[in-house]
Amino acid sequence: MTGGTLHLAVSGSRNHVLIGFMLFMMLTLFLTVFSSLDEHSAREFYTGDRTLPAWKGGLALAGTYTSTSLLLTVTGVVATAGFDGITTATSILLSLGGLLLLARPIQLSGACTLGELLSLRAHGTAPRIAAAVATLAVAGPFLVVQLMSAGSITASLLGYSGTGIQKICTVMIGCLVVTCGVLSGAKGLTSVQVLAVTGIGTALFVICAYAVHAFHGDIDALIGAAAQGSTDPSRFLSPGGTIGVGSSSYLDFAGGQFALVLGSACMPHVLNRLYAMKDPATARRSIRYAAAIVAVLCTALIFLGFTAAARLGTRGIFGGRTQADGALMLLARSLTGGTGNGLGQLMFAAVACALFLCILAVVGGTTLAAAGALARDSYHYVARRRRSAPPDELVIARVAVALFGVAGVTLAVLAQGHSAGFLAQLATTVAASAVAPALLYTFYWRRFNRTGLLWTVYGGTTLTIGLYLFSPSVSGSPSALIPTADFAWFGLNSPAVFSVPAAFLLGWAGSLLGERRDGRASGWEEDPSAVDTLLLTGRRPAPICAAPGDPPASVRPVRRPL
Repeated sequence: MTGGTLHLAVSGSRNHVLIGFMLFMMLTLFLTVFSSLDEHSAREFYTGDRTLPAWKGGLALAGTYTSTSLLLTVTGVVATAGFDGITTATSILLSLGGLLLLARPIQLSGACTLGELLSLRAHGTAPRIAAAVATLAVAGPFLVVQLMSAGSITASLLGYSGTGIQKICTVMIGCLVVTCGVLSGAKGLTSVQVLAVTGIGTALFVICAYAVHAFHGDIDALIGAAAQGSTDPSRFLSPGGTIGVGSSSYLDFAGGQFALVLGSACMPHVLNRLYAMKDPATARRSIRYAAAIVAVLCTALIFLGFTAAARLGTRGIFGGRTQADGALMLLARSLTGGTGNGLGQLMFAAVACALFLCILAVVGGTTLAAAGALARDSYHYVARRRRSAPPDELVIARVAVALFGVAGVTLAVLAQGHSAGFLAQLATTVAASAVAPALLYTFYWRRFNRTGLLWTVYGGTTLTIGLYLFSPSVSGSPSALIPTADFAWFGLNSPAVFSVPAAFLLGWAGSLLGERRDGRASGWEEDPSAVDTLLLTGRRPAPICAAPGDPPASVRPVRRPL
C-alpha cells in the first residue's frame, strides 16, 4: 500500500473494530514475549533451541515469505497486469528451489549470521564486515517498506487517508513491532511466523469463498470480467502483453523476475530460518512444506487479483494512485457490502490483522538478521575480537534490534507519502547481486577466496544501489521517489540483469587475482578449509555459532554426499 492510500468511509462499527484490532496487537505482543522467556544466550536469541519439527519449520518459513510485498504486490500486479502478474508469483515460488539448493551446506555450517557463512571460505574480519554491510543494505530498505505498509493499513482501518495520520500510525505500529523484536528473539518470532501464515491463509480462504459466491462459481465468467475491467482486454491474458513496448521493457521485466528468484532465497531474514533448523534433513523437509504453503497462497492471490480486476476495474484499483497494491484491501471491502456495511468493516479488519501479523513476522526477522550483523559480526568478532562474554553479546543484540528498528521507523516516516515502494525491489536485487553469488561461490567453487568474496559483495552492492539511484524509480517520472528531479540516465527500473552477472564476474576475477597474488591455489589439496570439510564429509568441522559459555551444538553426520 506504499505510494497510495485507501479511501474508506467511517462506519458505525469502526470503534468496535479498532478496539478489537488493538486487543489483537496486545495479545500478539504477549505471545512473542511469553514464547521467549527461556532465552538466556545470544545463540538462543539468534536461532532458538533448534528443535523445531519439519512441519512447524515449514510454517515458520512460509510466514517469513509472506511479507506485505508478496501479498499486496502480487494481488495488485495480477489485477492490473494480468498474465504477467502470474509470472511474478511464480518467480517467488521458484526462489524456494534455490533455497533448497543452499539448505544443506548452510545448516551443516552451524552458522548464526551471514558473516559466519562467508567466513567458511575466507578468514579474517574483512568478510564479516562485508557480510554486515550486505545484510544492512538488504534489511534496511525492506524494513522501511514493511513499516510504511503498516502505517497505511492502520490509518485505513481508522478511516483516514492523509499522510499525517499515516506517519503517526507508522510510529505507533513501528514502536510495537520493534518492542516485540527486542523482547522476543528467535523463539518468539517463530510463534508469530506460524500464526502469521495461519492467519493470512484463513483470511485469503474467506475472501476467495466470497469471490466464488459473488460470481456463482463461474470462474470463466470471473476471468472474462477481469479482462474487461482492464485497460487493454485484448492483451490482459497474453504473456508480455502489459509490460510495455520495446526491448528495454522486456529486459526490465526479465531482470525483475531474475532478482525475485535469486534474491528472495537469499534475504537475511529468510536465511535466519535455515540457521534455526536442527539438521539438514529437517531443513529440506521444511522447505518442501513451505513451498506447498506458498504455492497455495500464491494461487489464492492470483485468483483474488483476477477478482479485483473484475469487481473494481483497473481505474478503481488505481483511483488516482501510482501503484495498485491496495487491491487486496479494496476487494475485501467490496465483496462484503462496502464501508457502510458492518460485515465489510469486519472483513477489512480481519485482513488488516492478518497483514499486521505478516508485518510483525517479517519485521522481526529483518531486525533479528540486522542484530546478528551488528552484534555478532561487527561487535563480537571485529570490535571485541571474540572476547565478549555471552551475556554482553545478548545485551548488544537487543540494543542493536532497538537501534535498527528506530532508524527504520524514522526513515519510514520520512518516506511516507512518497513513491518508495521500489525499496522492496531494491532489497531483493541487492540480495540477488551480492548475497546469492557469494553463497553459491562459497559452497560450490573451491577456488573462491577472500579477494573474490570482497569483490563480489562490495561490487554487487555498490553497483545495484548506484544503478537504482540513477533509475526512473528515483527520478524522472511522475511515480518516482523524487518526481520533480530528473537524473535518471539508467533506463531500467531493475538493474538485476546487469548487476547479478557483474557480481558473478567480479567474484571470478577477484578470486583469480587473489590466487595469483598469494602464489598458490586455495583448493582442497593445498589449503583444506572448513567449507571443504563440511561439503565433502557432511560433518561440521566445529560448531561456528558458539561463544564461551554457550551449550555445544549437536552435530549429526550426513551419509549422502552433496
